[in-house]
Amino acid sequence: MRMVNRSNNKALKSITSLGSATLLNAILAFLVEIINRNILGPEKYGYWLSVSLIFTFVPLFQLGTLNAMNREVPFYLARKEFEKVKEIRETVFSFIYSIPLSLMVLLFVVSLFLFMSNIHYEYKTGLMFASVIGFFTYLSGYAEMYYKSEQNFSKASKLISIKSISQSIITVIMVSFFGYLGLYIGMLLALLIEISTARITIPRIKKKHSFAEYKDLINIGFPILLVGMVWNVMIATDRIIISLFMSPKDLGNYGVGMLVFNTMMLLPQVISQVFYPKIVELVSKNDYLGIKKIYISVNRILAIMMAFIVTIGYFILPYFIMWFMPEYKSGIKTAQILLIGIYPLTLVNVAANYFNATNNQKLYLTIQVISIVFNVILCLLFLDFSMSITSIAEASAICFTIYSVLMNFSFWMKFKKEVIFNEL
Repeated sequence: MRMVNRSNNKALKSITSLGSATLLNAILAFLVEIINRNILGPEKYGYWLSVSLIFTFVPLFQLGTLNAMNREVPFYLARKEFEKVKEIRETVFSFIYSIPLSLMVLLFVVSLFLFMSNIHYEYKTGLMFASVIGFFTYLSGYAEMYYKSEQNFSKASKLISIKSISQSIITVIMVSFFGYLGLYIGMLLALLIEISTARITIPRIKKKHSFAEYKDLINIGFPILLVGMVWNVMIATDRIIISLFMSPKDLGNYGVGMLVFNTMMLLPQVISQVFYPKIVELVSKNDYLGIKKIYISVNRILAIMMAFIVTIGYFILPYFIMWFMPEYKSGIKTAQILLIGIYPLTLVNVAANYFNATNNQKLYLTIQVISIVFNVILCLLFLDFSMSITSIAEASAICFTIYSVLMNFSFWMKFKKEVIFNEL
């Protein structure tokens, strides 16, 4: 009983610590976005939303090495194999300076050539800054994963808080002076401050690492990374469709809904990060009763809590936008639709963690790809009836609901098979 209480207290403490930092980050990002949107207007902010899609794909170039560190370090720490932990960390860090750095340099060179083209200035400068920022996001990700992998959520929280506070303050100042470019300058300076603060995590590389060492980590982490990347594509499908078929101003107005999305997903994502190591541990022990208890308790709490938040948010949102973001009133209906559509997504994280913990990424990916294809088809059909951002929001909300149903249904089917297999 004491062990159970101790485990619950540790989980609650981790959720509180990481949740507080994430909540602070979200509140600051929310306030800063309102200020920046009002300074720049829908069109300029629409350019930012288009270029910032790059940050959705940048993590792909680390090929899952950070994800491998997050999975392997806890395993070897539990076995007290500290030299192996050190070796993994050094290998991951050195890999950042190989393929990821090379690709960011290539992107920077491409951005310079674009200055000779006729595309909008905002796209040219945005791509150039994004290539530089992209590299430092790898170092930032390494520092944060360093602490998360050893389940030191307190220090991870401090890093996240430092980054969010500095980015919020600096970005508002930079946007006030430099306008559109200030968004990138603020983000870059915040990353540099975080990395400088976390310099203790940077290892001293004592040997040249081989491709074989990189390959071992990639084989472990890339499937996990891939499902994360496809998830990002899935939730960015609506923005991609708007970028292709509508104007930057439309995307700027639609961004109000994305502001709601990011806020709504905060608590579920924090809970997911905290419980992932626990689910991995339970899988290793074949403790399926424990997994079932986590699934039911977490989803029951989230279902009630998020339903309450969605209901309140639906009625408050129009007043909030009219009072604080009047230029974006065209996005009110879109934000309300997405608010409802996001609700089913808050109930899939335990199933997602289970698929990753049991190496069922193929099933996970299949569900995601089906959802993306369905979303694209539905968005195009809805646009054919009505060329509006509301149509895109409706299509995305339906897609999110179907995705949630598929994920949870597949979880129970897979879970039952595993239980039956282990009882034989």
